[in-house]
Amino acid sequence: MNYKNKIKTLALGGLIAIVSSCQLTELDINTDPNRPATGSLALLLPVAENAAINAHTAINNDAMGFAGLSTVSDSYNLSNTSYQGTWNARFRELQIIEEMLKSSADGKNPRYRGIALTLKAFSVGHMVDMFGDIPYSEAWKGNAAEPNKTPKFDKDSEIYEDLLKLCDQAVAELAKPQPVAVQNDYIGGGNAATWTRIAKTVKLRLLLTSRKGRANGNAELKAAFEAGGFISTPAQNWSYLYSKQISPQRNTHPWYSTYAGLGDPNYINHQLMGEMILNKDPRLPFYFYRQTSRVLDQNNPTDRGTTPFGGSYLPLRATFLEDYKKAFGFTGDLPASEIAFIAGYFGRDRGDVSGAAADGPLRTTPGCYPAGGVYSDKSVPAVALTGQAALNTGGDGQWPVIHSWNTKYYQIEAILDNTGVTGDAKALFKAAMEEQIAVVVAQGLKSDPTRAKAPAAADIAAYVNEWLKLYDAAASNSAKLNVVAKQLWFCSWGQGMDIWNFQRRTGFPIQSQFRQFSVGIMAPISKPPRQYALRLPYPQSEGALNPANAQKYINDIIFDRDPIFWDKVKVKWEF
Repeated sequence: MNYKNKIKTLALGGLIAIVSSCQLTELDINTDPNRPATGSLALLLPVAENAAINAHTAINNDAMGFAGLSTVSDSYNLSNTSYQGTWNARFRELQIIEEMLKSSADGKNPRYRGIALTLKAFSVGHMVDMFGDIPYSEAWKGNAAEPNKTPKFDKDSEIYEDLLKLCDQAVAELAKPQPVAVQNDYIGGGNAATWTRIAKTVKLRLLLTSRKGRANGNAELKAAFEAGGFISTPAQNWSYLYSKQISPQRNTHPWYSTYAGLGDPNYINHQLMGEMILNKDPRLPFYFYRQTSRVLDQNNPTDRGTTPFGGSYLPLRATFLEDYKKAFGFTGDLPASEIAFIAGYFGRDRGDVSGAAADGPLRTTPGCYPAGGVYSDKSVPAVALTGQAALNTGGDGQWPVIHSWNTKYYQIEAILDNTGVTGDAKALFKAAMEEQIAVVVAQGLKSDPTRAKAPAAADIAAYVNEWLKLYDAAASNSAKLNVVAKQLWFCSWGQGMDIWNFQRRTGFPIQSQFRQFSVGIMAPISKPPRQYALRLPYPQSEGALNPANAQKYINDIIFDRDPIFWDKVKVKWEF
């Protein structure tokens, strides 16, 4: 679940103790001069930024499975060993941010401190959203002068209150003069205005997520929107960018591993791909790369054994083919070329727990966005990636951390969910769709310039207008939010944590009911075989290391029954 970090190394110089006395008894033999207790802020900063990005993407693939975008962990067969690595890695990496805060406590480097406070609020917020109560006030003190290796677990609601304060403290620190220029800041370039904007955006995100679990949540959220200063234009987007570098350390997007021959892609939900096809979604050729155009022969035992289980294979699904003919104006049988195109969208239905066949060269794989892979419309021949070095576009993709289209969706949700936040929700919806599509297209034209083609402006406008019609047809604010939620679902390819949080906050679009409209089919998101994941199960390893504090969480908390403090919906499937 973790991904390869951007090339940023922690190079800490050795500290050599100079002892003037000749008496050996004066030497501290327990201090290793090659492992200093602290490092320079400039060296700690890029590693701390990596820690924050890792927190954001720690369970990205799983969260997309929870939300129904992919089939990773979509069966919710989770246990107390599922996320031990995630838990351990996050706490280990967050130690670096704590070191930055300790090293900047003297007040001499307020900009570094403001950045560290922002990174902590962002990173720990993700940990709380994943697990709920976690060690916080006593955490990261295992190497302190008075070490604490069995920290207590703080309440999730209390941690959130402190994180909101950290954001305010960050803004205050960033307003102070910084005597020495900030170095090695690959996120914000050492710019105080940029980091102030990020700090205010992180606070906005925390306020939005927690609004139903805090007494003054709506009022504080309204005040944050009115105060402004958060990410609001595409030029301000917070993205984590990869490159084509593979040596001395690979720095390509982790989803690009398929192109590099490092493994098969995860299955993508057929519903996501199928609806995007029927809806004539302009992002389709940028999101997915088709490896095959061959329809599996059901009279051939090998092909039949490779066909996705449960009738989900799109070329054989009669209802899908009828919808396809209607959407694209075909009568009679579909031409072979159209069937071959459909065959390239080879994924699985949600909750398909059948064994995986040897179908790596058939599975639809991530495309240009966000992986930096290959563009794949009808003009691009479907070729298996295995051994096809000519298709390699480099992997210079991105993670969309928080973009302007995200904050517009934040505001739409707040308006339609009766928080008191004001604004033109429809205009924001239109802008959010257009901005997200523009990001996708720009990534594609950058990553695969020889094949990628920008969609016609008229096609984008037609797509957006169909969604606006659907929005207008919704009779209530709740119904409108349901429509917005389904579009956000399509926008969230590559941004699993945010859509998982959204579904838990609002209950949409889990069991949404949509009508058919001219460009395709709007359907409820398919149900998994068990109840929805409201949180992650606590790791058994923590129970072994910190039994007095952790064991009760392992024994008493059930991931699909016990929600995070801000989750008042407690999504349940109707079986």
